[in-house]
Amino acid sequence: MLKTSIQALALVSIFTATQLGCRGHRLFPPPGPMNQQQARAVIHDPYPLDDIAPTDKANRPPGYQKPLPEPVRNRLIPDAMPWLGR
Repeated sequence: MLKTSIQALALVSIFTATQLGCRGHRLFPPPGPMNQQQARAVIHDPYPLDDIAPTDKANRPPGYQKPLPEPVRNRLIPDAMPWLGR
């Protein structure tokens, strides 16, 4: 009885391994093309904003010296997802 259950478990695990394999299904997908990464970086700006804290140009990289104005930041999510009704 134990031998047949071990054999069945081995067969199921081999079948599962062959079905999943190395097809590229990952927990975290690749970051995407450069333009998509830049768009995400603009939306999720990790650097201090000028209207919240004192301006310190040394903290921001050259491409991000001028952050988005507050009205534009406030409209990013509602304009991207109008079905949320915000």
